[in-house]
Amino acid sequence: MTEKRFLRIEKIALVLVVLFSITGGSIFGYITAQIKNFSGIDNLKKFQPNIPTRLYDVHGQLIAELFQEKRDLISYEDLPGSLIKSFLAVEDKYFYEHFGIDPVSIMRAMVKNILASIKRGRITIVQGGSTITQQLAKRLFTKGERTIARKALEAVLAFQIEKKFSKEEILEMYFNQIYLGHGCHGIAAAARFFFNKDVKYLTVAESLLLAALPSKPSGYSPLKFPRAAFEKSKDSFNRMVEAGFLSGEKAEKMFNEFWPAFIESIKTEYPTKTAISKNIDHAPYFTDYVRQILISRFGRDVVYGGGLNVYTTLDLKRQKLGQKYLQKGVKEQNIISSKANEYYNRAVDRGLIGAYSTLRLIFSLPGLLVKLDITTNFKKRMVDRLIDSIDILSLLTDAPKVNRSIERFRSLIAGISTSLNVEGALIAIEPKTGYITTMVGGSEFKVSNQYNRAIQARRQPGSAFKPFVYGAGIESKRISTATVLPDAPIIDIDAQGDTWSPSNYEGDFRGMVPITKALAMSINIISVRIYDIVGPEKVISYASKMLKVPQSRFNPNPSLALGSTEVTPFEIATAYSIYANRGRDVIPFAVRYVTDRDGNELVNIEEEVGKIIALKEINGDIQVISEQVAYIMRTLMEGVINRGTATQSIRRKSRFYKRAAGKTGTTSNWTDAWFCGFTSDITTVVWVGYDKSFMSLGKHQAGSSVAGPIWANYMRDIYNGMKDPVFSGKPPGVVGKAVCMYTGLIPGPNCKKISTGYGLPGSGRARSVCDGKHYKMQTVLERYLEKEGLTGNGNEE
Repeated sequence: MTEKRFLRIEKIALVLVVLFSITGGSIFGYITAQIKNFSGIDNLKKFQPNIPTRLYDVHGQLIAELFQEKRDLISYEDLPGSLIKSFLAVEDKYFYEHFGIDPVSIMRAMVKNILASIKRGRITIVQGGSTITQQLAKRLFTKGERTIARKALEAVLAFQIEKKFSKEEILEMYFNQIYLGHGCHGIAAAARFFFNKDVKYLTVAESLLLAALPSKPSGYSPLKFPRAAFEKSKDSFNRMVEAGFLSGEKAEKMFNEFWPAFIESIKTEYPTKTAISKNIDHAPYFTDYVRQILISRFGRDVVYGGGLNVYTTLDLKRQKLGQKYLQKGVKEQNIISSKANEYYNRAVDRGLIGAYSTLRLIFSLPGLLVKLDITTNFKKRMVDRLIDSIDILSLLTDAPKVNRSIERFRSLIAGISTSLNVEGALIAIEPKTGYITTMVGGSEFKVSNQYNRAIQARRQPGSAFKPFVYGAGIESKRISTATVLPDAPIIDIDAQGDTWSPSNYEGDFRGMVPITKALAMSINIISVRIYDIVGPEKVISYASKMLKVPQSRFNPNPSLALGSTEVTPFEIATAYSIYANRGRDVIPFAVRYVTDRDGNELVNIEEEVGKIIALKEINGDIQVISEQVAYIMRTLMEGVINRGTATQSIRRKSRFYKRAAGKTGTTSNWTDAWFCGFTSDITTVVWVGYDKSFMSLGKHQAGSSVAGPIWANYMRDIYNGMKDPVFSGKPPGVVGKAVCMYTGLIPGPNCKKISTGYGLPGSGRARSVCDGKHYKMQTVLERYLEKEGLTGNGNEE
């Protein structure tokens, strides 16, 4: 019996030896194989952890950071001694004595974990025995699984790290790698997130709070669990005292005074706040635009972790002014327009309203004012005024059923707030350089409002398109600024026999009108007449090259003369910049150059653009339009600001007195309001409207009164401290022109009134001389208009 028992024991022992041999051999083989894959330890000094990409404005000021892991690198010399001692006391008291692993700590942790497992009846880990070097190895080279093989691998890697690097180098790498919760990777990011200060200014109490986080970043977060964070920090304090790093009542007093003040300072912070949500971004729409450019060039991984330095064209001072005045203007307009769109109580298929607005450009149809039904109006008021307050109240009072009801309501009304609020866009370009200096894509950048209207929103420009119709007429020599045309009822008949009769903004007519006045007062009839004179092909060709869009975007019918083709603010800003740049090509861009984390230049877009412009100069195709046409059009558009539709809002109301040119734009039913203008230094375009193109801003909410003040306030403030704009003089090839005011013919000795202006040599429609008798034609026309009640002096849009 005894012999059989010994035989059984021998078999069990043999099996255990074999199993241990196989297991040990497997672990050894696994570690050996893995070690071969970690040749990167030799190059650890060159290791580059993920750090944010930073965007800078044209003056070198930080605009924004792009990252998925918030990490700022710091050198060992900038680490306070109290911070190092805090972490050593908590994480690795014998750091300066061991060789990467601490056998005593491992045995102590093993005993505690075995006892805890026996007590709870399952495998339980209550204490770790990892040294700081092992933690670094885990962060850098393993996935952190809690397996025997992985722990053994970490130990071997830690031993190798200790052989290759000094203790100071290991600490520097550790503090740059450690994760401390809320998206903070590295001690620098955590110091900035929790205390809004640099690491070198951390106090002892602050260091102790951070030292408590590595073992359980979420569980000891002071934002989520302040009581647990305090108790863990107190434990860290006691360990520092035991280790001899702290002593005396003074230290305890300092610790006890810190916590009440700190708890008070984080009362208003959300527990879910992260380093990403606390991200710096002074120009969010511009940042998102640049982000897309960078990803297309370098890929997501490099953009979000490569530590690129991106030097942009943005002027942060101007950007803040653009955001300020657009937000102010949109907010004020929202109050006005919401009243116009209120108390609508009949069901309407709103998808038809946009089509109806288009038909109004072709047929004489009554205006349509869209208003909200009572139910939608109630929902909108809930979204804008009450829902957030109710939601917070339900969370504070622990009312989960109410909270779930609110969430269901939110899902039902998703999109109501943004679609029923007035929005806007502002973009500014330097004509001489192509720099995009300001880009505001909406009233406020947030999760539900990331649509960049400055770049993406195609809207009808209304009368802001007229400078391209007039420009085509000047370029083709069919008109000059002296040309006069009849502002009288007109009927256009297309090839299919369909008719269209456009009208002016105020519904009146003026008789014979010089085109200088026609553009300044934005008379629709004259624009249509020029379109008819020039022809759709030349108008489309001219607009296409100015806006830099395909000709297929334009519909060749007379409504094009009134801005029926949709364009973006960016496109129209580019075209107006060409006018401002004396007809020379302008290539707008946002990124000047990009360097890597070490300062090596990766790409220089400013140089690329410069080479394209230089090549155009050499090839002789730098002029998109001639300098002469650009000059004539600029003088016409100066009249809009000095004595036209924009004079009241820009000169008198906003008090912008610098020399400038531009054009107002208002679409049918007042759905879009534009002002597009330029000086010799800057082109700025402002658009205001609803995202839903069928919604009206309200009766008589025109570009001059809605968008004009935003443009003028922005331009006035950016010129504060700048030199006055200086337009170039009249270039050779621009000649004086004159016609009879009553007939449009070449003036004769008996003409009663003469219209003078500028044009290209051989331009204008007049080929015969006025004999002075034809002034009666004007008299007859005026009498007809007066009889029909069609005369008036109201401003046009």
